[in-house]
Amino acid sequence: MRRIKIFQGLLIISLMMTFSCKKFLQEDPKSFYTPDNYYTSLVQAQNAINGIYAFTRDFYASIGLYSEDAMFMLEMPTGQARTETNQSNNNANLLNLTMTPTDLYFTQWWRSSYKGIDAANLAIKNIQRMSPAIVPDAQKAQLLGEAQFLRAWFYFNLTRIFGDVPLVTEPTVTADNLLVSRTSTRDIYEKEIIPDLLAAEKSGLPFADNTGRVSIGGVKSLLAKVYETMAGYPLQQTDKYALAKQKAQEVIISNKYTLYQNYDQFRDPANDNKMENIFMVQFSSAIAASPMFSFTLPSFSYISNGQGEIGALLPDTTFYKSYAPGDKRAQEKQFFYSRYPNFKTGANVVFINGQHIFKYFDDVVQQNGLPSGKCFPVIRLSDIYLLYAEVQNEADGMPGADAYTYLNAIRTRAGLAPLSGLTHNQFREAVWRERNHELCFENQTWFDIVRTRMVYDTKNDQFVPMVGYSFPGSGGTRTFQTKHLLFPIPQSEMDVNPKLAPNNPGY
Repeated sequence: MRRIKIFQGLLIISLMMTFSCKKFLQEDPKSFYTPDNYYTSLVQAQNAINGIYAFTRDFYASIGLYSEDAMFMLEMPTGQARTETNQSNNNANLLNLTMTPTDLYFTQWWRSSYKGIDAANLAIKNIQRMSPAIVPDAQKAQLLGEAQFLRAWFYFNLTRIFGDVPLVTEPTVTADNLLVSRTSTRDIYEKEIIPDLLAAEKSGLPFADNTGRVSIGGVKSLLAKVYETMAGYPLQQTDKYALAKQKAQEVIISNKYTLYQNYDQFRDPANDNKMENIFMVQFSSAIAASPMFSFTLPSFSYISNGQGEIGALLPDTTFYKSYAPGDKRAQEKQFFYSRYPNFKTGANVVFINGQHIFKYFDDVVQQNGLPSGKCFPVIRLSDIYLLYAEVQNEADGMPGADAYTYLNAIRTRAGLAPLSGLTHNQFREAVWRERNHELCFENQTWFDIVRTRMVYDTKNDQFVPMVGYSFPGSGGTRTFQTKHLLFPIPQSEMDVNPKLAPNNPGY
């Protein structure tokens, strides 16, 4: 019950923030604001929207005490990750598939999602009421579009992670408002996520936005991902494949986004919110730094200028070996690396635990010792290319020319030969394989697993049913069960809201 008071305090702070890609201006409150007296100017309406964005960082930020980052929740149980540190029970439970409702990650994703939703609800309700003399209709529509996109994104994550969750579309007024029963996943998609995104699609936002704000390209991309997920498990509304195809194609043919020419461009912070990036979570080295560089540095390797070298997340060896011979993504200093010069001596350091993740290596801060401000990619054009290829094949029963074009664009950049002449099933698995190899460690793989209920058997380079699959080298001790299709609702939430009971099956 106490969290509503905590949230109200956070909301007042977030309302005093302005937002851009790399710059956050913070001001000391000049007076005490409430929802009733706050929304009196365009600047205040804009700041209310800015406050929603602040909660998006919580899913990619350091939490806890023992080498823990919220994004690990969606990486550790894929079978494609490992760690060099052993202090975290939360990480160990995910790696071993022994997660419990008291694990820290579940609480973080649940609470931060609902904080973001509550902030969006508050902004949407109050901005709608503002006079056109204060907020012109065109600007009001854009502000509401941003809030609707973000609210839909929070709910999209919640349903994919926890299944049926409470649907709340009004601002929280009292603690009693938090005692809400769970709503079916289907209803959340049909009554909240889809309507929000369709409204945002008509909001007049720019098609692309290099400041880090929501754009129409981001809205259409998220719609494509939502439709694709609805077509898969658990809803299996296969008619949504055609809708996903349409929205993905609208993004691609807009020509507002371009693929990186090489993987160095992926890592360059100068390309944040540009080129291939459609929607990113914003970080700033001076205000809200990203921990991903530090967390993916090899443990105590002494290759950086003062950053914590934690080794909390690195690729499973079998997954790394699943890349085809000649795949550039597996070559040194592309997606991964196995050695790097010592920062002081220049001597080559060969990492004792083999390959580490190079995707989040920040060349600038490696030298200057500052925290990394690299933004985190949530949706990029590679994802939408591969999504189009997959859903076109499913919608039409066989791969078309465009589907081959987009799949092969990803393969060509990786130095792989183009594919042709595949059957429906062969093409489907070819796309899945590229998604695993291209989008690894970007919080995409877990969601692909649960919507397809298939997992990439990296040892044998094939896709097999998720339930019953054992991770390579585990001796059958790490085996997916039906309960792993969903994560448990946090015990702390179950304790304060009896209407959430029972917990997800198996927990």
